[in-house]
Parts: sequence; C-alpha cells; structure tokens
Amino acid sequence: MSYLVLARKWRPQGFDDLIGQEPIIRILKNSIDQGKVAHAYLFSGPRGVGKTSTARILAKALNCKDGPTSTPCGSCIFCTSITDGSSFDVMEIDGASNNSVNDIRDLRERVKYVPSGGRYKVYIIDESHMLSDAAFNALLKTLEEPPPHVIFVLATTAPKKIPSTVLSRCQHLPFRRIPSQKIKERLKKISDEEGITISGPAIEMIARAADGSLRDSLTILDQISSFSSEIKESDVKDLLGIADFGLLSQISIALIEGNREEILKIIGELVEKGTDIKSFTKELVQFFRDLLVVSVMKKPEEVLDVSKEETEVINDIISRTSEDQLTLILSEIMKTETDVRIASSPRLALEMSLLKASFLSEMKPLKEIMENLESYGEMKHLDTKKKQIEPDQIWEQAIKKIDAPLASKLSRAKFTLAGDTLTIIFNGTDSLFVDSIKKNMEAIKQIFSEELGTRVTLKIETVKENKITKKDLKEKVLEEPIIKEALELFEGRIVDVTPIEHKE
Repeated sequence: MSYLVLARKWRPQGFDDLIGQEPIIRILKNSIDQGKVAHAYLFSGPRGVGKTSTARILAKALNCKDGPTSTPCGSCIFCTSITDGSSFDVMEIDGASNNSVNDIRDLRERVKYVPSGGRYKVYIIDESHMLSDAAFNALLKTLEEPPPHVIFVLATTAPKKIPSTVLSRCQHLPFRRIPSQKIKERLKKISDEEGITISGPAIEMIARAADGSLRDSLTILDQISSFSSEIKESDVKDLLGIADFGLLSQISIALIEGNREEILKIIGELVEKGTDIKSFTKELVQFFRDLLVVSVMKKPEEVLDVSKEETEVINDIISRTSEDQLTLILSEIMKTETDVRIASSPRLALEMSLLKASFLSEMKPLKEIMENLESYGEMKHLDTKKKQIEPDQIWEQAIKKIDAPLASKLSRAKFTLAGDTLTIIFNGTDSLFVDSIKKNMEAIKQIFSEELGTRVTLKIETVKENKITKKDLKEKVLEEPIIKEALELFEGRIVDVTPIEHKE
C-alpha cells in the first residue's frame, strides 16, 4: 500500500475533529440539528484551515444513515464513500480548472438529477474565486434557487474576488487562522500516535512556520520526519532555512542603534549559512511586530507565542528604543519585504533597505525638536532683553515711588531703555492702560529721571499679541536640517504640527 501523507491521514472526519473554528462548528451543528441548513455556503479563509474538510463533514452529516445529524457515524456506506472520495452524491470541483461557462452549464444540467443513494447532492467548488465572470453569471440562478436535494459549498482563499451577486446568495462563514497553541497541541498528539520523536522547541518552530495552517504544519512534520528520526530545533532550522532567534535580535539591535557595520556583518553570516533571504526578511517583519506589541500592550503574552527567555531578550531590546522608532522601522522593513521578494539580488535589496532604515536611529521625535526650538527661542529672547535693558532694579525702584493704581498698570508693561529714551510697551489686551499712563506722563517721567540721574524721554508703544500659527510652525520645522533629511530619506511629508505649551 502506498504511503499516505500525514495531512491526508489525519484529515478531520467529524465536526469535533476540527480545531480553531469553534464558531463555525457551532453554527453548522445547530443548523443541522434544527433543520435549517442553507442551500448555499461560502467558506472563506487562509489555506489549510479546514474549509474543504468542513464541506465534506457537512456532506456526511446530511447523508449519514443516522442523519441528518451533527455527529455522523463515519462508518456507514455513505460516510465511507465520502471519506474515500467515491461518493456519486458529493462532487468536488476545482474552480481553477473548471472555470468556463460550459463547465457551469454542465453542472446546471447535473443538479437536476436526484441523489443516487443519499438525501442530498453536495457540490463543493474549491478555489471558487477562479471562476470567470461569465461562469459566475451562469451559476447565479441555480445558486439562488437550486433543487431541494442540492447543497452548494463554495470554498475560497480570496473572498473579495467573489462577486457581490454570488455572495448575497450564500451564507458566508469566514474561517480564521488556527492559533499556534492549538497547532502545537495537534502536532504533539499526531507525533505521539505516529511514533515520531520531536522536541518541544521543534514543535514550536513548526507551528510558527505554518502561520496558522494546520495542513502546512503536518506537511512540514512529514518532511522532517523523513529527514531525522529524532527531530530537534536545529533540524527544523536547517530544513526550512529559518533564522536563529539570536540573529534576529542582533540585527534588530543594530537597526535600532544605527550600527550599519553590524548589519552588513549579520547579513553576510546569513548568506554564508545559506539562509533564505526572503524568509529571513519575513521573519524580521514579524519580529519587529512582536517588539511593538510588547512595547504597547500591558499583557503581550496573551497574543504572543514566545518563551520566557525570548521575552527577556525582547524586553531588553525595547529598553533601547521607543514606540515611535519601532513603528517607523517596522514600516520600512515591511517595504523591504516587498523589495526583497521581487529583487534579482535579494541580498543587495536587504542590505540597502536595512541601511536606509538604520538612519532612523539619528532621528529625534518632532515633539522633542519643537521643545528644543522653543527653548532656543526663549534663550535668544532673554539674551536680547539683557542687552536692551538696564538692571531691573531701576524699573522696580521707580514703580515703588508711583501711586498704587498707576504702578499696577505699569507693572503689566515691558520696557526698553536706550540712552536716555525710556520706551514703555504694552502687549495685547494690556493696551487699554495706555490712556491712563499718558495722563500721568509728566509724573512718571520725573520719577524715572530721578532714578537714572538724567532727564529721560518717555515713549509709549502698543504691540499686537504675537500668536504663532500652525503655518508658521510648519515653516519653522521645515527649516530644520534633520527634518529635511528625514523627509527626503523616507519620502515623507509633515501632516500636522502641534505647538508645545510651556508652564510658567
């Protein structure tokens, strides 16, 4: 007897065997138990998560000798014929190769005939998004009003490509990626049943590489079990070309700190080891995503599947950076993944992209730059003020000699003293005191002349309150060399600027 691969041998045979799709299982079981089975379903979701298996189980549940039942026996002639693919009442059609109008017309003719032995004829159209527009149009009427003995199940990995006219005639059940923890549990059970010796870290690595697809994880397990009698983490790395966690963390630190020499050195090591550059780039994107999740979330362990040791390393990396920098780097290396995938020289594309991203280490947050600009402006203003004004005690002593109401108004003003000319300046709403000051000009002039020991000339000025607009701020920011460099390097633009309020 020929060898049966694990993905086929361990294909789910009942609703309870399906993992990671609990809401869909509940809907289908309740529909069968209540006699409310729809005439057409659309199963969408990533590859290897159980769409076709669920369609077959639904066919068993409807045609089992004990059915319709949500728990098909799996041993009657109807169940076994569906399992081995010999049932005349369950038709599996490949949408990619049977996508013409003529194929659908032939299907429309066949649905008229009653089942050969079971209760229902079930048509499973896999990769249904590959049907042509004309084929979809030909299917519409039959899909909307099929004979009572016919059930359609359309399976697809690309639901957005399904026309809305078809989607509206189906009950849509979206399948999701299977959680890594559930895949690990399933791999452990199957390994034990098959007598495969495999370490815990190796199972974790396979589950991570499968990216939510149970079928992919079983295919990988099948490959590696032929490669080694005792599967270890290193075996999985060698076979799949997966980068070491240590290298991922090292190149991440180099990126964050702008160590370009280290970046080139690590990429060189990857090439020497024969690591697949495209796979490594994909893992680097995932690694930075994990860094950002840990940085943002209070309980990252609820969404991340990492060991205690790896968590410690991740926390150390996060302490060296900020959420802003992580977000920018992640954005850049996501572009890198696309560049590497289409590049004729993946190594060169990775090197150039990571070197470009490393310059982010020299960038400062815009808020910090604005604060520095404001501080610089204030210092410059103070320096100018010191040059223009004689010691403040002259002003203060003169104010003390003036009657309280008038002194209170003068205290709201600023002043400059150039030679023997004293200029009193009122800003904004304080200009309403000008008339009162003018009425007492001679008295004020006399007091200041006594303080300075010379006859002074008194002037009064009012100035509008200087409000900085966002446009002015934006122009000010754009004058900064470091901002210019960042915008040119990442082809960016400033969307908004926010003035920073300083507390007195």
